[in-house]
Amino acid sequence: MAVNPKKLRPYDQPPKVRRPILPREPDNAATAFLVAALVWFLTASGIGLLWVAYQLFPDQLTIHLSMPTLSGVLSFELSPATTASGFWNSLVYGWLGNAGLGAIFFITPRVLGRRLAGETMASGAAALWNVGLIAGLTAIYVPQLAGSGALTEFPLPVAGVLLLALLLANTAFWRTVLASANRLPYVSIWYFGVALVALLGLYGLISLAQLLSVVKVFSLSPAGMALASAFYGRALETLCLSGMAIGTLYYVIPRAAANPLYSWGLAMLGWLVWLGFSTLAPLASLVDVSVPFAITQIGNVATFLLVLPAFLVVLNLLLSLSGRWTLVLSPGTVPFAVVALTFLVANALLAAIGSLGSVHALVGSTEWGVGVRLFALLGTATLAFLALADHAFPRLLRRDWGGTLLAEATLWAAFAGAALAGLALIAGGVVHGSLLAQAATQDDINGFVFWFRLGLGAGMGLSALAAAIVALNVFLMYTSARPAEYAITTDAVAAPAAQ
Repeated sequence: MAVNPKKLRPYDQPPKVRRPILPREPDNAATAFLVAALVWFLTASGIGLLWVAYQLFPDQLTIHLSMPTLSGVLSFELSPATTASGFWNSLVYGWLGNAGLGAIFFITPRVLGRRLAGETMASGAAALWNVGLIAGLTAIYVPQLAGSGALTEFPLPVAGVLLLALLLANTAFWRTVLASANRLPYVSIWYFGVALVALLGLYGLISLAQLLSVVKVFSLSPAGMALASAFYGRALETLCLSGMAIGTLYYVIPRAAANPLYSWGLAMLGWLVWLGFSTLAPLASLVDVSVPFAITQIGNVATFLLVLPAFLVVLNLLLSLSGRWTLVLSPGTVPFAVVALTFLVANALLAAIGSLGSVHALVGSTEWGVGVRLFALLGTATLAFLALADHAFPRLLRRDWGGTLLAEATLWAAFAGAALAGLALIAGGVVHGSLLAQAATQDDINGFVFWFRLGLGAGMGLSALAAAIVALNVFLMYTSARPAEYAITTDAVAAPAAQ
């Protein structure tokens, strides 16, 4: 029998490599969360444009569809209410939630100088989080399945999946922190720790309240559930998203500038003040005759005093740029971060002004509050996470890429979009409040506010453009940039940011 000697060589057919379903390579969890964040940024921007369209033409665009099932009629509703819920949930949980968790899992191993403990667990958290969000966003448009209250509309099974994801994320984070030899970790870890614990605790408590109401063990009144939802939404902003964004800025600015942090003491003072006031500020949302006036006033005072930690953060980080100010004018990470700091101060000042009694009486029932929230979400948090994306993606994808015109276009589109959308609603809120004080008719109010909503639409369009550009930038980075490897030395990584 003829034998082909080439077939006898063992190296002709390489051995099969068994790969786990969830890979364990470093940065897999961070990559999964950040890539998913970009997809959700595009999704939230698209739904945001539809949200604005419904504010302008609510009756012309509303769609109701019904489908008979074995248990009854299941209806699908595309309306101003469902679209608003879809926008806020996709923005907060989808874009900002994924980006914040991705930032935590990218930064934590680098400032602690050790690999993330439980990389598979963190990757599983990314999968569960996004599967749950897709199911929850779908359920929002089915009134029979959706819950009630802002940012609490997901059904209980979806809430269980999200809670499991948060539990896995917390476990991976705290295992890494506790295994580190550094018993006084860098300030970003302190912000991240509070944000993760607060997110798990808040979402767990609001889900527990819904569960007890379903099983009829304990049920809050509609007014009580509305107050709980308002407190939850405000705490989500002040403790969770703010903590993730500030912790990210504390990493990217010293790292991108290759400078040490200006003052460790100033950073920890800012963290302590932020933690105290951010915990109390949500009490201001408990506006009801059943809530003692003193409790609401404590929240208003804390909201006003949140200006102090905002200025401490900005002062510390701007001083950390000493000698590297030219980076502010060049495309890259630093301009994103500096604009995020600008929105941080602006949001703190506007929230403080809104907490004053006379101002709240004028604009409390208008679009003012939504405009201030857009400053926080589309401004501070979004620009902070875009700064991280600009810094992290070349390292995660191992590509030689940075300082492109696409990054510059993303910066200006995101900045202009957040500023225009927020200012349009803030100005519209002032006009709306003034017209209410003059006892104007609803038709007159709608006629004036219509033009400010057009400004909101322009701002949301620019934010959607920013989402598209950053997605295109990452795609080109992965497909056309030159592959590159970079070495991580523990001392070299930790020193610039941690000193």
